[in-house]
Amino acid sequence: MELKIVARNLDLTDALKDYIHKRLTGMERYSNNIIDSELILHEIRGRYAGELIVKVKGQTLTAKSQRKDPYEVIDELKDKIKTQLKKYEEKLSDRRG
Repeated sequence: MELKIVARNLDLTDALKDYIHKRLTGMERYSNNIIDSELILHEIRGRYAGELIVKVKGQTLTAKSQRKDPYEVIDELKDKIKTQLKKYEEKLSDRRG
């Protein structure tokens, strides 16, 4: 799965890029149905906002977060998407029987 990163009004450092890849590349372990994912980060008056969009078969999952630290934003986005992916997989397994 490839992760597209978009940074607006924000200097995306190598350290931040590495952290993003380290935290978000393991999402396949929660679902094999991930098609595409995109992370949008931007800074608004000293606060960092992020949105993680994950496309899976038949659905688009979205998580949003806003914090003072970009690393906290990434952590929160991962936790939110992880929860959504688990629910998605649960629904699929319920339908399959």
